[in-house]
Amino acid sequence: SNMSIEVTIKALGAGGDGIAHHNGAKLFVPGALPGERVRITPSPRRGHAKLLEQLSEAPSREVPPCNHFGSCGGCVAQHMASATYSEWKSATIRQAKANHGFHDVSIEPAITSPPASRRRVRLAVEQPSSKFGATPQIGFRCRSSHRVAAIRHCSIMLPKLEALLVPLARLVARIDAEFNELSLTAAPEGQDVILHGLGTAPNLAMREALAEFAHSEKIERISVEYHETAKGSERRLRRRGRQKHNAASVLETIVQLSAVRTHYGVVTVDLPLGAFLQPTAAGEAAIRRLVLDGLALHGVPSDDSNLGGANNKTGKRVADCYAGLGGIGFAIAAHGGSMPPRHQVVMYEGNPKMAEAAQKAADAAVQNVAAKMRDLVRRPLTPTELNCFDAVVFDPPRAGAQTLAASLAASKVKRVVAVSCNPATFARDARILANAGFRLMRLTPVDQFLWSRHIELVAVFQRFS
Repeated sequence: SNMSIEVTIKALGAGGDGIAHHNGAKLFVPGALPGERVRITPSPRRGHAKLLEQLSEAPSREVPPCNHFGSCGGCVAQHMASATYSEWKSATIRQAKANHGFHDVSIEPAITSPPASRRRVRLAVEQPSSKFGATPQIGFRCRSSHRVAAIRHCSIMLPKLEALLVPLARLVARIDAEFNELSLTAAPEGQDVILHGLGTAPNLAMREALAEFAHSEKIERISVEYHETAKGSERRLRRRGRQKHNAASVLETIVQLSAVRTHYGVVTVDLPLGAFLQPTAAGEAAIRRLVLDGLALHGVPSDDSNLGGANNKTGKRVADCYAGLGGIGFAIAAHGGSMPPRHQVVMYEGNPKMAEAAQKAADAAVQNVAAKMRDLVRRPLTPTELNCFDAVVFDPPRAGAQTLAASLAASKVKRVVAVSCNPATFARDARILANAGFRLMRLTPVDQFLWSRHIELVAVFQRFS
């Protein structure tokens, strides 16, 4: 029905929507803030409503910095004043903690990446339904719909990536191929563009268009991801261990003008195609600092004198799990001061290309790091393996690190630092550690996804028994 009703917003939901109650049911109202009186119309999606008119304004309301806000689904929180915003972000963590029985640990103030600092974005591409002069749209999907909100500028992207929005839209209009997403990465050295979701390998005309684009826009590497449909290809690719989620997708570099690399201290690591890079440089630095502080490597108590006591004459042994390209591991290795012996770091990473790139970088620059390819879900580290380490760091994907937490619980390891992009799975894993005598000492939110509902965190655990 298109009847409109008046309600008062009572709270903020986890997704950034205002929550109102009407006839005993919860209604989610995008763009409304607690305390505001609004006129809404219930939407076809149950429990959701469309904001027709704001009848009063909350003091916590800000003018959104971007004029795409509201139609573009990339940001959900540009209308919140900073105190409301940080309260809303840490509420997700507080709720997840409480759900797993952590009531006494206070949350440190969040470390937030500034606007215009995102160096890695994945954009949606919507191909026009007709070929008659309609241009493809590039941007973020609209909220609760598959439509793409075309954006010309963006308040979160690095200016050099934002500058590609218009040229990319022109490029996509020229290419006669369907694909649905674009990944853009401005690495510390080199820019990287990937076109995702092609049905077949690109033809010659497309290859030429991409090469021309790379030269004119000074993009170091352009690649495509397409689906191989030939019989038997699926089995072959699975044997080669290519991308788990889609056995038959092929990543191919079409043009590479020069290297795409990242730097971790003195170490330079090549960025394999589609490799993970923290979304902002500020966030990467914050996580690195919080992990190093949390490890407190000079004072890690150690029962076993041959692992190095607190006298600091010997380096510690640290495991870095879900290590990626080594953004944390290389920093730990360098942290031992210039005097040998340094901290010994073993990095475990499930993606073979990333583990290989990290090991190559270690071979070239540092002696005290080993990068090992290991799928920590299929082949979890055992308590016995973990017992050789003074401390363990883990930074898993959204699914968390349940099996690793269970092994740590059964091990003798005393110091653990966890990095997480999902408060719910983090709290679940933290409970496993807490039940085994670990105390959650410190928890700091890291907000790299400004104005979105995502929040990351770094947590420090210490076992005293």
